[in-house]
Amino acid sequence: MAKKSSRHKERTGKNRGWLAYFRRYFPLLFVGVIFFTVTTVVLKANQAPPTCANSKSCTSDLSVKIENNAIGIFQGKQVTPPKITTAMAKSSELSVLGANTVNGEKHIYIDLAAQTLYAYQGKTLVLKTLISSGKWRDTPTGNFHIWEKLISTRMSGGEGTDAYDLPNVPYVMYFYHDFGLHGAYWHDNFGHVMSHGCVNMRAVDAKVLFDWTDSPSGNKPGTAVSVCDKITKENRCIQSNPINN
Repeated sequence: MAKKSSRHKERTGKNRGWLAYFRRYFPLLFVGVIFFTVTTVVLKANQAPPTCANSKSCTSDLSVKIENNAIGIFQGKQVTPPKITTAMAKSSELSVLGANTVNGEKHIYIDLAAQTLYAYQGKTLVLKTLISSGKWRDTPTGNFHIWEKLISTRMSGGEGTDAYDLPNVPYVMYFYHDFGLHGAYWHDNFGHVMSHGCVNMRAVDAKVLFDWTDSPSGNKPGTAVSVCDKITKENRCIQSNPINN
């Protein structure tokens, strides 16, 4: 009986040892699990594709707005928007991109590494120009189509010193939510990141592209837009984390 009692005590001691160990280290394990979960959620949120460029609430006014007497704000400074007329929407410069002589599907490529836009019709390069993509918010990479074109609209967003409120943004071509190609009159730093997610262009280039691109019609989508992290020498569009649009 003494031996049995001794074994019982030995087992009880071991059980108590494990219980003490569990009680001691369980809080640390619990905290570790919570930390891992929160970190994973935050990382996923940071890696989630952006859904809006031009508002804090992700609700943008995607309508034509012509405000010729308004004053814009960019980086805490007043900027004067260009005068916009409805006549500017007419396709008067189609010949610039050889629309009457070039055949094939239209496709726009954005090289974020080189800050350059290429517009192709078939295999013919019809326009190459410097752009400014997202600095304060990434320009989404992926393959899209122009879903709306506006001759002019107001764009606003950002916070603090990065807040902006810009009337008469000209020649807007939206390709993903409120991310679009458009003219920019508030800076001339093309070739460098400078936007809140959109693709800024010189107004003269945006006008030419606006005239050339197609809006969706019936079952036919608008002009294709591929945003690439970089374009290789072999003309391959590299997209490390593209949005499945």
